Amino acid sequence: MFRNKSIYLVASIALLFIVLIALKHYSPKPIDWNETFERKSKSPYGCYVLNDMLASVFPGQPVAYTNESFYVSPGIAHAGNANIIVVTSNFSPDKPDLEALLKSVFRGNTLFVAANSFGKSFKDSLKISVDNLFNPAPNQNRKQFLHLEKIHHENDSGYQFRKLSRVVFFSAFDSLQVQKLGTNQIGKTNFIGIKYGSGHIYLHSQPQVFTNYHLLHNNVDYAAGVLSHLPVCEIVYDDYYKPNRIVDQSPVRYILTQPSLQMAYYLLLLTLLMYMVVESRRRQRVIPVVKPLENKSLDYVKTVGSLYFNQKNNPDLARKKIIYFKDYIRERYFIQRVSATGECVLLVSAKSGLPVEQVKQLLEIVSFYETSAKVSDDGLIGLNQKIEQFYKQCL
Repeated sequence: MFRNKSIYLVASIALLFIVLIALKHYSPKPIDWNETFERKSKSPYGCYVLNDMLASVFPGQPVAYTNESFYVSPGIAHAGNANIIVVTSNFSPDKPDLEALLKSVFRGNTLFVAANSFGKSFKDSLKISVDNLFNPAPNQNRKQFLHLEKIHHENDSGYQFRKLSRVVFFSAFDSLQVQKLGTNQIGKTNFIGIKYGSGHIYLHSQPQVFTNYHLLHNNVDYAAGVLSHLPVCEIVYDDYYKPNRIVDQSPVRYILTQPSLQMAYYLLLLTLLMYMVVESRRRQRVIPVVKPLENKSLDYVKTVGSLYFNQKNNPDLARKKIIYFKDYIRERYFIQRVSATGECVLLVSAKSGLPVEQVKQLLEIVSFYETSAKVSDDGLIGLNQKIEQFYKQCL
């Protein structure tokens, strides 16, 4: 009997456990009122409906989704004619992202941003200020009316919204550069347009109006009216600047956002580049500068000339001049025996092209001083002049 009671007790506990699981599984899930602004989210503050209505607002245009920053995403940075749509709670791109985004808009893209707050760099670049009013916790009975400028909508009597938890508006902007496109119920501007280079920038300060809750409560016309300011072209829908995204802040990215670290980083890269250029060359010991050998021929001639001049050995000097002259005749005209004979005179005259009489006089002087024991200064000079004259006139 005790055994039967134990079985009943275990069965009762198991049945109760199964019932609890069934109630947990089939009970309605609590509504997620977090402002995610995610295009795949069907929660009240998701953007599933907005993503679905893009096809009707921009018929026939492709929609590209990006989950990367403007600095990293080439589809945004290099697009030439596209609508960039960003819906989030806080739009605060860092410096590299902001520069890439504004450069893209300047080339002709259109940027639409709906956010409750904007980063300081972004506001300073466009010279705008944003302010907000305290609004109690939203409830079904509290209403807000938003208006679009009547220049675009003749029958605009206001669009009614509930559960708008924030009253955010543009408190200051340059009226000559910025066009006011929409206001809230207290007359504050919540929708503006800015001409920027070849493109346009449209800013809305209450992104909640583009979420599922408000679009499903008969406010589709307001969202369509806001988006109608954008040209009908390719859509680049942002999935990166969302409240719940996981920020992957790499060290280099953080360094580039800090001016002082950025300069140090660039200086380091420049130093490394210079080091690579300088040190990449083949290193070797210093090559000494070797001066070319000086031509001492002239000094040698002067020395030898001074020697002969001081010794007054004219016969020896005459014989050396004669030896050099005969060697010249042998090498140039192939005459082995040079003498003052008639046959040699005719042969030298024929090959050198000089008159027979001039050649005969030269060979006779050579024969005379070749065997002379004494040679005067005038005789040596005359011999030298005759030989030099032959060198200049011969063929």
